[in-house]
Amino acid sequence: ELLAGWSAGSLSMISDGLHVSLHIIVSLVAFISEYEFFGFSSEKIKQWSAGFNILLFFPLAALISYEASKRLANPPTQNLTSMFFFIAFLGLVANIYTIKILHKKSDGKDSKNKNRFLLYVHMIIDAIGSILVIIGGIAIYKTGSNFIDPKLSFVLSGLIVAGAIWMSWELISKHNH
Repeated sequence: ELLAGWSAGSLSMISDGLHVSLHIIVSLVAFISEYEFFGFSSEKIKQWSAGFNILLFFPLAALISYEASKRLANPPTQNLTSMFFFIAFLGLVANIYTIKILHKKSDGKDSKNKNRFLLYVHMIIDAIGSILVIIGGIAIYKTGSNFIDPKLSFVLSGLIVAGAIWMSWELISKHNH
């Protein structure tokens, strides 16, 4: 997604790619949280790592918004090829596949991972973002309006922030009971 977005000049695709790339870091932090460190319980470390992971999404949204505001004044020309749409579609398929996996395992049978439902909803938000990238790409391709991309990037940034706020609320309210 990062390469396809860069090649096409699409900030919305780059934004989605950065968001997906952040998932790699988040996954590593989540993996590390499975172990006990410095006498802290694994439950406490999991709570801290979930909070840290959620916090990472805020600077990403700020970066996307900053770049979108610069591009809104003078949007670059988009070069939306069939490869752009293919990569965007693959991103959506990956999100849907992950949603299916998490849905099967968030039915209460996997009580070890209390954050699975958060991940499930997060992936639904990611799928919405992928759909927006595809719809935005089609709109740009049909109309030639390059202003759609930075506006769409603001929407994606808002989705990232809304998802992070919701996950923060869920994390705080569930762990404080």
